[in-house]
Amino acid sequence: MTIRPLHLRVLLVALGLVVAAMAFAQTRDVRIDITTGQGQRIRIQCEPLQAGGNRDAGASSVEADEVLANDLDWSAVFAVHRTWSGEPAPAELQAIVSGRWTVEGSMVKLAGEVRDLPGRKLILARDYRGPLKDRRALVHRFADDIVLQFTGEAGVAQTRIAYATVASGVKELHVMDYDGANRAPLTADRSIATSPSWSYDGSLLLFTSYRGGKGPQLFVVPSAGGKVFAVSTRGGINTSASYSPDGREIACTLSFEGSPDIYMLDARGGAPRRLTHARGIDTSPAWSPTGQEIAFTSDRTGVSQVYVMDREGGNVRRLTFEVDNTDSPSWSPAGDRIAFVSRTGGGFDIWICRVDGSGARPVVTGGSNENPKWSPDGRHLVFSSNREGAPSLFVTDLDERAPRKLDTGGAAVSPAWSPRPGSASSAAQAGPERGADQGGIKR
Repeated sequence: MTIRPLHLRVLLVALGLVVAAMAFAQTRDVRIDITTGQGQRIRIQCEPLQAGGNRDAGASSVEADEVLANDLDWSAVFAVHRTWSGEPAPAELQAIVSGRWTVEGSMVKLAGEVRDLPGRKLILARDYRGPLKDRRALVHRFADDIVLQFTGEAGVAQTRIAYATVASGVKELHVMDYDGANRAPLTADRSIATSPSWSYDGSLLLFTSYRGGKGPQLFVVPSAGGKVFAVSTRGGINTSASYSPDGREIACTLSFEGSPDIYMLDARGGAPRRLTHARGIDTSPAWSPTGQEIAFTSDRTGVSQVYVMDREGGNVRRLTFEVDNTDSPSWSPAGDRIAFVSRTGGGFDIWICRVDGSGARPVVTGGSNENPKWSPDGRHLVFSSNREGAPSLFVTDLDERAPRKLDTGGAAVSPAWSPRPGSASSAAQAGPERGADQGGIKR
């Protein structure tokens, strides 16, 4: 994906690193500039973290090296060179990442640094401390801070992905870190659970389930695991639920009054209010980031297409015209694009368009690709695909790179990307920024 000017907030666009280095000599309260061309990533080098402390430091630092390099590479911002790979360094490296990894007892400290090249001026220096068991979280924090320093927006290394596993006709809800680590089950009903959707703060997951041998009903479960609560068990279909951006309302598809239509519920599942009234099937509601509009799919013209309406059900307008049988609209976090799927001869391709329907283009083809969901920074889409046989989860960075497969431990479908965690829920606490007397940047 091309790194957009809106996200880069660069201050020294044409002058590159030479002028950036001069700026660091004059002031610390600036943002680094790395000028990138169309579709290019920032060329950054990762050096091994220097291990210290007890005997566990060596092995865990090697793991931390790979986690950090992957986080940066998968950010869609950086092209990463690992010095331990044995491959020659590419020309025109623009920055270097290094640090110290110290383990004492059950605790670990990461002292991370980023410097520019070739001058090696200090760009960022941060300390992170936490339990050794949460060491991946410390590395993710550092990676997100590096992305923030270069682009003005934090990365997504601390986020999680919910999904449904598939085995022997059963689908169970699971959650994992964005990179496939720390997989954990949320349901064990021996039924069908699907269509997870995160609450605005990441603490809850709405989902559809056939548990108890009944038809599709709506439930909610804490994303950390816990008791499952019913949200809507009305007659007919209860599905495709999602919280509004402020968490006060739920948009979903219900059919207790006849044909499937889009309804608004309060956050507890009560006070249903019908939003669509056209003949046919209306489903898959997706909130805009402002909460003022809802995208959805409808076959009211005979073929399923993407529509947008305001939150009260008015001002309905069709977005897609030159594609066949669309579904699963997903609104980008910036509110400027909508992803959706369109049927092809052998399955579905993933497309994106602007919110007025213009600029529609395919971004993922090959195999059958379904249920695209945006990352909270808008640089990635997670989706399910059968491109390698069994249904699996993949991530596209919307650039020239091939989609990256996620390790879910088996077949998986129906992904949903979490919001970024709040500082209070982070597993690792960052220390104050170092380098105040070394040319470090304050934010």
